[in-house]
Amino acid sequence: MTMLLSAHSEALHAARTSGEYAAVISALDTDLNAAITRKAELEKAEDKAIFGDGNLAEVRASIADCNSEIELIEKAIEGADLRRAKAAQDEAAVDIEALGKDAAAKADDLSKRWKKVYGLIEQARAELFECDALRRSLIGTDGEFDKARRPDLRINLTTLRREAMAGPRASVPARLSRPAIQADTLLLSFLSLGGPLDNRAGIRAQTNGVTSNADYRHQQASD
Repeated sequence: MTMLLSAHSEALHAARTSGEYAAVISALDTDLNAAITRKAELEKAEDKAIFGDGNLAEVRASIADCNSEIELIEKAIEGADLRRAKAAQDEAAVDIEALGKDAAAKADDLSKRWKKVYGLIEQARAELFECDALRRSLIGTDGEFDKARRPDLRINLTTLRREAMAGPRASVPARLSRPAIQADTLLLSFLSLGGPLDNRAGIRAQTNGVTSNADYRHQQASD
């Protein structure tokens, strides 16, 4: 019996993780089930020995040894399970710390990306202001061409914008939040036909919310 537990004791002493403790407990459970089965067989032998079929003293001594073995194994399992629970708790704490570090790293990356988005939006706004100034200048130039009866020199601003904005677009991720979808739809509207930047009469209704430069500046200030 002592030799039976010695291998498990060595494994239990060497165990560090909850998985290793669980493996030791599984091995001890196997031995416990074997001891319980052996005890049941000895109890049958005891019944026979009482009626003269066998050595009653030897059978009872074997039952006593078996009971001691079962008790010892159960105590070993109990101790191993306590250590397994403690190891699992420690591992969970380590996992939480690792998760916290991962979250902090992602938050730092997210902050940098939001700053980049902010910079790109401000850059886009500045470019739009310049585009608007150039567009208004070209509209005036087209008027001069009309007066000079040189329509061949006119610039088609709608075609110009569409050709400049043609090209590949970023693929949409398989999973995207509702706010991100709304923002992406808004951004794509600036590139799509019929969008806010498409110089066609049909889309003027989309800009009714801003009737003048003064109103626009007032709206931006109030925001």
